[in-house]
Amino acid sequence: MIAQKLLRRSAGLWLSAAALVLCVVALPAAGQDGRGARVYQEQLRVRLDQQSPVSRDISVDGGGWFTFAFFQFDDAGERRTRTLRQYELRGWASASIHGVHRAYVRGLMGYNDWNSGQNPDEPHGDQYTGCELERAWYSFDLGQLLQNRTGQESPLGLKVTVGRQYAEIGTAFVLSMPLDMVKAEASFGDWQLTALLGKTIHETRNIDDSDLVSDHQRRCFWGVELGYTGFDRHRPFAYYLQNHDDTKPEQWDRFQSYDYSSRYVGIGSTGSLILPNLRYQAEAVGEFGDTYSAGAVQGRDEICAMGVDVLLEYLFPLALHPKISFEYMWGSGDKDRNASATTTVQGNRAGTTDHAFNAFGYRDTGLAFAPRISNLHIYTAGASFFPLERTRLFKKMEVGTKAFLYHRSASSGAISDVTATNDNATCAGWEWDVYADWRITSDLSWTIRYGAFFPGRAFDDRSCRQFLMTAVILNF
Repeated sequence: MIAQKLLRRSAGLWLSAAALVLCVVALPAAGQDGRGARVYQEQLRVRLDQQSPVSRDISVDGGGWFTFAFFQFDDAGERRTRTLRQYELRGWASASIHGVHRAYVRGLMGYNDWNSGQNPDEPHGDQYTGCELERAWYSFDLGQLLQNRTGQESPLGLKVTVGRQYAEIGTAFVLSMPLDMVKAEASFGDWQLTALLGKTIHETRNIDDSDLVSDHQRRCFWGVELGYTGFDRHRPFAYYLQNHDDTKPEQWDRFQSYDYSSRYVGIGSTGSLILPNLRYQAEAVGEFGDTYSAGAVQGRDEICAMGVDVLLEYLFPLALHPKISFEYMWGSGDKDRNASATTTVQGNRAGTTDHAFNAFGYRDTGLAFAPRISNLHIYTAGASFFPLERTRLFKKMEVGTKAFLYHRSASSGAISDVTATNDNATCAGWEWDVYADWRITSDLSWTIRYGAFFPGRAFDDRSCRQFLMTAVILNF
């Protein structure tokens, strides 16, 4: 039985093995900083992470993906347009034994083809991004083991997963990134407890955009989340997350020390309101900790900040599956931050409390502007539907749009975009995005996204910024 399954998937396994061997012998390369591209990357990540070991008695599987993406976007800092063609090859393999023991591994090879002189990291040429071990984990499910032996569902569930995996806490507002970690998930009755302990992958981009630490980070995370599932339509939760920063600058800086160590205490809930198809999620978080302020070599200042996210989404029970959504995001700001809400250099004024909210989570804040949720009120409205679902070829093509309105929380404080230099101007601008996602076949899909940002009075340069991305994804 096992041999037959291996033969059926031999081609996929050979491709997976080739990609993974290259990942072992090649050094990982730092990824590019493209915050607008994070929307596409998050969409792709969700699809890829759905690929996990199946729960058959004994199974071995493998395969891969090839993706081609085209990006063209305006660089506000240098007032120029950049064009990138990105090629990525992924291979994966998985195994499961009775649903108790599971393992999964996925590797990535990539190549960035920039227009001449437009690579911000290597101006003189294109960039082979190296090979990266994206996922590699093993999990043991005690609850499934007890169920297999007794034939009845165990009242106690416990699953432990070790390795490189994607970490989230709450609704992913403060943590959404890959970590090398240990995660334990326990359930008893209507209560769910999740605990994690992990460290960042060194080459991932830092939340501190200061030049000497922006392209790498070394942090240790640990946290716990408690959720309750006893309500019919609601799942409330609470969590605590701590980040210890041990990132070293690329070279010694005699005038500046770097350390952003933060703690997060959050509460929230997900579920549905009034109508079964009216989905919501809400989260509020307080941030505490300590950091070095601008120009500080010794002596740290406190962090005291807050963040809020509220989402409503309604799926109409009609043909074409129309959907609308509204979201509000807020991150507190610091009125004495000089140039940026997300850097140590030219950041918080020494001797004062840093009120700028900075976290490690993910939210769609627009393609072209793509700011961090710090010192901003962000209001969004979106709509989507399947216009041609009655046709066979375009049945799974979704078309949508989303609008964003940005207002500074502290009008004299900085945001993550360093070109917003006008003090006492709360309007940061607005953005309009459109997109289409088409699942052509079970193995082939295509997406296109376009965003246009119109700066507000907070900017001297009020010219429109644009972001265009299209990608084809083939899995085998």
